[in-house]
Amino acid sequence: MNDDNNKENQQANQPTEEEVNDRYVSVNDYTGEGFELLEGAVNDPVVQANFDEIAAATKQYFRDEFKTEVIVHRAVGAKFGGMIFVESATDPRFHTFAMIPVDAKENKVYPDGIWTESMQVEQALFGGLLAMIMEEEFAALDNYLEEITDKYPVVGMRQEAVNNVTKSGYTTPYYFVQTMSLEELKQINGPYLENPEINIEELKQHFNKETYNAEKMSVVIDLFMKEPNIEPDKAIFQQIINDIETLDGLPRGAYSVRLHDNNISKRSGIGSKDNTLRRGNPDKIIKE
Repeated sequence: MNDDNNKENQQANQPTEEEVNDRYVSVNDYTGEGFELLEGAVNDPVVQANFDEIAAATKQYFRDEFKTEVIVHRAVGAKFGGMIFVESATDPRFHTFAMIPVDAKENKVYPDGIWTESMQVEQALFGGLLAMIMEEEFAALDNYLEEITDKYPVVGMRQEAVNNVTKSGYTTPYYFVQTMSLEELKQINGPYLENPEINIEELKQHFNKETYNAEKMSVVIDLFMKEPNIEPDKAIFQQIINDIETLDGLPRGAYSVRLHDNNISKRSGIGSKDNTLRRGNPDKIIKE
């Protein structure tokens, strides 16, 4: 009797098909529509109504503070204001975000109050600069993941989704990079901020790609099954793990790999679910 009750309770707790459809969408179609931040609904209409003003002020803010031209992809309401998703317009390439104060009662935004969280943009910039310095290594990783998506029924996120919902620094449809120590960050961020026209060869003089602590640079690979209603494939997942462990020429770093089904959360832009296959903390793949 207890087993029957447990089964009934489990079935009752399972989301209905309608609830699943409301929460998730195929990653093949997802462009960021439906994305929202917790408790951001009150401020969101104000942010949308003032987007042009927000975008212009954000571009100027990044010119002044980080010597970088950015593309403002979108802004959404947040609990205490608005979050602005941006991408650098040229090298160094990265995605990040800024915040803007909002007064929903007055239907106003405050462009002079734009701010960024401590070290968020600095870390994103650092990742973009590392990708320039290690151009060949990141090209090898890009080529490998392109080959994987050609060979197996897996995909990454659409570029529109990357632009509209990600803010993790150096980001591609297949992976993002989280970077190292403050000391190493300053070694190459400093010269760039002093001279944004600095070339790659000059940057390389400030950073030794052979000696940094590989465990301090995280590379997180996110792939999805290409077709709906297919569980993440364990054989494909293991093949990717084996390849990352053995391939030469990739960026030195600590690699995590996640293989999701075809669904992605509309609201969060995240693919992780109970059935996601993953390898990461505390068992990352360390490429020395």
